[in-house]
Amino acid sequence: MSTKTAVVIDDEIDLTTYLTTILESDGFIVKSANDAVTGEQLIKDVSPDIILIDLMMPGRTGIQLFSRLRIDEKTKDIPLVMVTGIKEQTGVDWGEIVDRYKTRRPDGFVEKPIDPERLLGVVHGALAGQGGDAGILHG
Repeated sequence: MSTKTAVVIDDEIDLTTYLTTILESDGFIVKSANDAVTGEQLIKDVSPDIILIDLMMPGRTGIQLFSRLRIDEKTKDIPLVMVTGIKEQTGVDWGEIVDRYKTRRPDGFVEKPIDPERLLGVVHGALAGQGGDAGILHG
């Protein structure tokens, strides 16, 4: 298996470090950012195999970044996993929010607190094309 590159974007530095550690222990090369604007530029610079984005971030949200990535020809087909505690925090169904953007759904979804095995299962499923519109992977 060739080495895969992941970009992790989350405003919580501790969580970014945690996700990076999990992915690196599984053989990924990981680049990270702690805001959506920096993350978007990093994605364009790195052209990763997979992207993990937190939904709720200050400034440009993960949902806004998700929408921008899905309409950009260079990034629209990169597997994307949403990482969030949104349902716990607000009781809102994240799927309904994402559906408002009328684009392909994320390729996976992982709720906080994050279990490393579940995260890797969702990431590998998304890379294998087992998520998205065909049935989103949960972790």
